[in-house]
Parts: sequence; C-alpha cells; structure tokens
Amino acid sequence: MELATLVYLPGSGWATPPDTQLDSPNTLVLVFGAADSLATLAEGSPLSTLARALPRSVFASAATHTIAHARQTADEALVVCIVRFDHTALRRFHVELGPVMTAESAGRQLAQALLDTPGLSGVLVLADGIEVNGPDLVRGLNALLPDSLPIAGGMGAAGTRQARTWSMRHDGPPQGSACVIGLYGAQLRMARSCHGGSIGFGQRRLVTRAQGNTVEEIDGYPALQLYRQYLGRYASGLPEAASHFPLTVFRQATDLQGVIRYVLGIDTDRQTIDVAGDIPAGSLVQLSRAGRSELLEGAFHAARDLADALPVDGPVLALVVSCVGRRHVLGEQTEDELEPVATLLRPGSALAGFYSFGEISAGAGQRCDMHNMTLTLAALWEEPQEP
Repeated sequence: MELATLVYLPGSGWATPPDTQLDSPNTLVLVFGAADSLATLAEGSPLSTLARALPRSVFASAATHTIAHARQTADEALVVCIVRFDHTALRRFHVELGPVMTAESAGRQLAQALLDTPGLSGVLVLADGIEVNGPDLVRGLNALLPDSLPIAGGMGAAGTRQARTWSMRHDGPPQGSACVIGLYGAQLRMARSCHGGSIGFGQRRLVTRAQGNTVEEIDGYPALQLYRQYLGRYASGLPEAASHFPLTVFRQATDLQGVIRYVLGIDTDRQTIDVAGDIPAGSLVQLSRAGRSELLEGAFHAARDLADALPVDGPVLALVVSCVGRRHVLGEQTEDELEPVATLLRPGSALAGFYSFGEISAGAGQRCDMHNMTLTLAALWEEPQEP
C-alpha cells in the first residue's frame, strides 16, 4: 500500500503535484475542501489536474469549509488523500436523491450494490450535508449491511455559509447525492473510533412531539422553554450559546450511550429547537455540556481507542471526520484535537479529513450512526499477504 497526501491552496496552487505513478484501478483518491474548488472540472482547475494525473483511479469528495491535514487545519483549501492498494479492490456507487428516492431508500440501494460483489471488507460514505438526511441514509445502509462491517464517513459541509455540499463522482460533484466506496479483499483492515466528550447532566426526558429535525415538545412542555430552564444563566446567550449545549439522544430507554445532536437554532415564536440530524418523538434526550476541555478529552479517548487497534508496524491512512460544531467551540484550539491522533501514527502514515455536518461511525458496542459534535477516526491498512 502506497500513500500520498496533497494540499491545494487558492492563490498558490499545489504544494506538490499528484504522482502519476500512483494511478491504478485500485487507487482511491479522496478530496476534501472548498466548495468553489470542487465545483468545476474546467481546464486548469484543481480537479482537472487530479483527473488528468489519475485517470484510472476511484474518486470521491466532500465539500467543507475546514480541512484537516497532519496536525493542521486550513480554511478554503483542498486536501487530497491518494491510496494505492496492493491487495484491495475498489467499487464506487452513488445515487442522487429526489422526490422518489429518499435517503433511507438510497442507503438500501447503495448497500445492495455493495453486497453484489463478494469480499466486502469496509465501506466509506460521503454525502451532501444539506440535501441528504444523514440518519436516514445510515439507517438504510444498516438495514442490509452486516453489523460487523466497518463503515465510516461524513456529511459534506461548507462552514457557516450554509452553501451547497456534495459528494463527488469522477465526472463532477452532483448536489443531493450520496456516495459509497466499497473496499474488497482479505488483506484490508479498517479500524474505527469515535468520541464526543460532551458531558450529560440532568435527567433524561421524553420527546413528546417532533417533526424531522425540529423538536417541538419535551415531556409535554415546549422544547425551547425546557431547554432555557436547563441552561439557566447561559440562556441569555442563545442562540450562540447553543453550540456549547447539545442534546444527547437515546432512542431506547435501555441505551447506555446516546447520539449527540448539535443545536442548529431556536424558534422563539414556536418555542422549538432545530438540531442537526433528527430526534424522533418517543426518544429520550438529555442536555449536555460541550466546552473546550470536554471536547479535547473526547479527542484523546478517540485516539487512544484507535491506537489499540492499529498494527504493530507499517503505515496507515487515518481519516478524521470532525464536526463544524466542534470547530466553532474549539476555535484557535481546533488543531489540538488532531495532536493525539497524529502522535500515535507510525512514519509513512497519513492523516487527513474534514469538518462535517454529520460524522458517520460507530461507538463501542453500537451500530453505525450519524453523530454530531463527535471526533470520528478511521484507519485503513493492508496486512501482508501470506506466502
């Protein structure tokens, strides 16, 4: 397995050009970065350079305002991960959603396409973070894919500008689409970890009315009224303060671990709360605190869990998908959450990723889900082929 990462900065171009020797049908090219740079394949654009240098490779992409590369982050840039596998085959599938094709149906269709080829060892998922319902997409994938199959990825994001986001085909990035990369082969290994770090407080309460990503009532009370009561003196800082107080969702009363939902906004007239993802009526919610120290502690635990699964030697590709909400809370300390991950990687490894509108991964003992305010890590490598 050969690895390379490239960075493209508007105004200065490529730090190093793509290596044409890495091109093959078993080469995966992941492109994360500025929506404007991903919007065209016109001659001279960064995507046209990649497509010309790597014509046989398998491409996938997601737009984001902030990329991660090694120990650093950058805004309005591109990061490219190029992985040429020795023993792993690749298949890419995508669907474009519309009035007939729902996100859950798309997930099922993509899962079936992946399963039509034997030897599936791992799946990467990238989807439009505006047009595609992430939890429903994952629900469709989970309906057909085995529980033991590692799945990782995220929902494209374009920062706070709420610009269109997408995943990319080789011939351009359609809006409202979802893309999966199937990795096939007995030598492939894929390890995952995810931690948020948010600390829940107060009792769990029942969501008595909700529509999509809008929570209307909790325990029969207007959702915003109850949310304000729990925030106490911090309620005066709404809506900005909401980024520090996400909701943890427990879909079953017996769930020990919940899924974090980032509060996108509030409606003071309707007394409702809008979240990233969904919170179904009948689920339980708990208010959580997500300060800088809590989020960095979560990053440490994510790195520690990944370290336990990594090979003793040899390079790995470490994909990091974190949340735009974490970026907002951490501010100038954002790069601190990458440090524990970068430290554990062996020479020759690569670390890259993006800040998303939803992180797709699985926690310990859980099925794959879409998370918010969570640092998710996925490491890919190949074991040597036995003689």
